[in-house]
Amino acid sequence: MGFTHLDRYADRESWLTFHTSPGQRIWIALSAAFAAGLMPPGAWRALAVLGLVVALGVWSARLPVSALARRIGQALPFFLLPALALPVSVPGPAVLEIGPVSLSGTGLLRAAEIVARATLAVSAVAVVISVTRATDLLRGLDGLPLPRLVKSSLSLGYRYVYLLNDELDRTARAIRSRMGDASRLRLWRARASTLAHLFLRAHDRSARIHAAMLSRGYRDRLPTLQPAATVSRRLTLAIAGLFAVIWLGGLIEVMR
Repeated sequence: MGFTHLDRYADRESWLTFHTSPGQRIWIALSAAFAAGLMPPGAWRALAVLGLVVALGVWSARLPVSALARRIGQALPFFLLPALALPVSVPGPAVLEIGPVSLSGTGLLRAAEIVARATLAVSAVAVVISVTRATDLLRGLDGLPLPRLVKSSLSLGYRYVYLLNDELDRTARAIRSRMGDASRLRLWRARASTLAHLFLRAHDRSARIHAAMLSRGYRDRLPTLQPAATVSRRLTLAIAGLFAVIWLGGLIEVMR
């Protein structure tokens, strides 16, 4: 069970996938994201070092740059739009005037810093997601100090995506068989009118599946034939320590 576009690069052999488990990769991504997000303002040298480490991770994962760029582009609007307001809202000497709007140099630097931080954090997470199967990521969550309800919700939510996809395929086949050679406009109208029915059918089916799970002894945890991979504390602490050292270097850089 799986969408091919989610696990497209998960079967590639690389240093990252060979020497680390899914749980370790999750810790690596979280450490890099926290190091980028908590970096003190103005620590450009530390950000550059962090960027080199993330680039090394991309190289060790053998992930194509085009695939990484697509993943970053999907998250780009979420941190680019808030950054665009900083050159206008942050006070400082104006370096560019566009009509009645003046852009401050301080605001431009802060906007660039936010974009750089977010890009590094998203890149680290995107690398781990791209080279790890979704089912392995869900099993890797068992090594994280998260509530069991959160882990179960993520695991069930991932599986319910396939339920919705199955219902969508059935509905699309029924529409094509009944509409025949109808125009595209009629087909789009029919598809739009069936969205509500699709939701109701999927909700009813998910309720039946949940009732069947409860009757078979489900207690907020899905059974699996593959046990959760053990996380090496040494490697995890070493990588987390590397990102902590980079963050401390940024703090020292700002305090000078």
